[in-house]
Amino acid sequence: MKKIIILGLTTAVIALASFTASAGSDAQYPAANFQPKVVYIDKEAVKSSPKCPDQKTAEKATEFDPKYPAANFTPKVIYP
Repeated sequence: MKKIIILGLTTAVIALASFTASAGSDAQYPAANFQPKVVYIDKEAVKSSPKCPDQKTAEKATEFDPKYPAANFTPKVIYP
């Protein structure tokens, strides 16, 4: 009889705890509607930021180091 009561109470606690754990649906939760954005203070920094990686950094990445053979691994997808 005790096992049935304990099992019933445990089930009730788990069911009630799942309602309180949903912070994403709660409007009072501070980060519920978080929308990250980048704020640039310097207008020239926006203009001078590179759009694509520099060729020198790409060449540097191709150097082989025998200590770390998989450091520059680039996966290739092969379609059969």
